[in-house]
Amino acid sequence: MFLQQILDVDEKNQLVSVNAWLSYTWQDYNLIWDPAKYEGIQDIRFPGSADHIWRPDILLYNSAAEDFDSTFKSNLLVYSTGDVNWIPPGVLKFVCKLDVTWFPFDDQICYLKFGSWTFHGYALDLQIDTDNTNSSHSMDLSTYVVNGEWIVVSSPAVREVKFYKCCPEPYPTVNFYLHIRRRTLYYGFNLIIPSILICVMAVFGFSLPPDAGEKITLQMTILLAIVFFLSMVSEMTPPTSDATRRVFLEWLPWILCMSRPGYSFVAGKAVIEDPLPCKLKKEQFYKDPSLSLNPVTEAQVTLLNAICAEVNEVKFNFVLQICEYVEKEEIEERIEADWKFAAMAVDRACLIMFTVFIILSTLAIFLSAPHIIA
Repeated sequence: MFLQQILDVDEKNQLVSVNAWLSYTWQDYNLIWDPAKYEGIQDIRFPGSADHIWRPDILLYNSAAEDFDSTFKSNLLVYSTGDVNWIPPGVLKFVCKLDVTWFPFDDQICYLKFGSWTFHGYALDLQIDTDNTNSSHSMDLSTYVVNGEWIVVSSPAVREVKFYKCCPEPYPTVNFYLHIRRRTLYYGFNLIIPSILICVMAVFGFSLPPDAGEKITLQMTILLAIVFFLSMVSEMTPPTSDATRRVFLEWLPWILCMSRPGYSFVAGKAVIEDPLPCKLKKEQFYKDPSLSLNPVTEAQVTLLNAICAEVNEVKFNFVLQICEYVEKEEIEERIEADWKFAAMAVDRACLIMFTVFIILSTLAIFLSAPHIIA
């Protein structure tokens, strides 16, 4: 068998197409003649499309061509010794189980199974021509055109003999195995390196603040890039808020060694390091000696009491309103800060998990692949 070119490897439909020449040689005792009796004629050519002489009905068992036998009916060369040489060229399209587990670092092993369609082994015995071949390459690659995507690693041939339940005779077949390896340079520049850059950009995206608008823009761009690359590859398959608050604001930051300004984590709880409440501030205001009044006369006291009676009441009302407003603002700011801090904690956790996952998965893929560079 002379392999000329690998035309197509269709992973989706599990089909392989090659351009090859098939070489058959046998001896027909009915075609022996003496060249001296026929003006020194040493050989004769018979058209392959005619049935002037016998030909073996050898076919490709795992053919996927529409007409099954896609070889060209070339001439048969008959020598005076009775030896017949027939080399029909053709485009062979055959079925092959393709495993893309390690794409694009995959190796594929396909085979072309040739055998007689009607003759058993006692009538037609198939043998492998080992004169011009070796153990690793039974196919002749002297005229092979190098494929841009696949490398031919080896092409051994194996003769098999099988017995069927229907018949006691043996049925020999010859399997030409084709071990090919995918070239990774093209996929490295167009798929692997861009994917690594996308992962690096995703890691950098975690460094942006959770409330930054650029963070969402960057992640959306990365998501679109991932969808684009996935389409390329396919063308080639809580009830309680308290528990959530405790997990994301207390336990998760503590596990990630994070702390908030003004907060401390004691005995599994977040303690607020806040100044005195508003009521205690008011009591401290009256107890402060630096704010006490100087002694006055009874008339002044009576006058001041009359003047300040209503003023004090209005003042205290305003103070209480201000305290309530400040406390409300502090609560809202604290809730907003809690959500921001929870987002930062989740962001930090995602950064660590994403980085560890990307590193481990990348190392696992590269170390487990059959080959890296081909």
